[in-house]
Amino acid sequence: MRRRGSSRGAGWVLLWGAGLVLACGVGSPPKDGQAQPGSEPAERIVAIAPGVTEMLFVLGLGDRVVGVGDYARWPAEAAGKPKLGGLFDSRLEAIASLNPDLAILLPSEERLRAHLEKMGVEVLTVRSETLADVEEMAFLIGERCGVEEASVAFLETWDRELTPRGPPQSTRVLLSVTREPGRMADVLVGGPDTFLHELIGRLGAVNVMADAKVSYPQVGLEEIIVRQPEVVIELQASPGNYESLSLDWDRLAGEVPLAEVCVKVVAGDHVLIPGPRLTRLYRELEEALLECAAVSE
Repeated sequence: MRRRGSSRGAGWVLLWGAGLVLACGVGSPPKDGQAQPGSEPAERIVAIAPGVTEMLFVLGLGDRVVGVGDYARWPAEAAGKPKLGGLFDSRLEAIASLNPDLAILLPSEERLRAHLEKMGVEVLTVRSETLADVEEMAFLIGERCGVEEASVAFLETWDRELTPRGPPQSTRVLLSVTREPGRMADVLVGGPDTFLHELIGRLGAVNVMADAKVSYPQVGLEEIIVRQPEVVIELQASPGNYESLSLDWDRLAGEVPLAEVCVKVVAGDHVLIPGPRLTRLYRELEEALLECAAVSE
């Protein structure tokens, strides 16, 4: 079975519904927060992060999940579970009332971890920064909860659906993360050491922000001009009509020294959640790049 580092990657972004929580440079998961070999399979599980919740349901553990974070949206069964708050406002009394025997948390939830351990709740810490982290998450949850076969099956499908799509090409891509329409200043973009960077690389394209000093830099129009992207992918955390995002780039034509840009919007409640649905995002990114390639021919 694989362990951390069996795939490519490093970095983290997690969507909490309406906004983003960025955590860069966090340390390794606390060793004393990990489940010990031989522990009985957990029967009452809580998780706050949407990606962790989604993994629990994908591995067939939904009936053991007794509480989730406020921003759990998928699957529908998860959305119907008792809500326990978010990263900064987790409701301890609500969690305690559910009498969990296991909480699965991210390193950024260290404060909640400390409270839960004082309450006698076991905590399993997992990471979700990269593709390799999501793989390890599946392995650790499967191991701790006694569903190793389900985690193996998931990882086999994961590997198959995230197969690299051929040799690297020269297409230069800018990944815009939930930009506000009409605003071209302080644009949050996907940089190095992120699952977005890894997915684009597997598709053979080049992330124009690959040499940024942080995983999710905020850049202005001047920086974008310097980078000269050929494709801009606007990632939006919820479905909607985002035609205005493309119009923003059209208005720039002739006003700034920026080559013609193909703009594609990829929207949905899955696009910024590092979890099992990254395979869907991968397919959507591939489709966007293929459509831009067809336009340029």
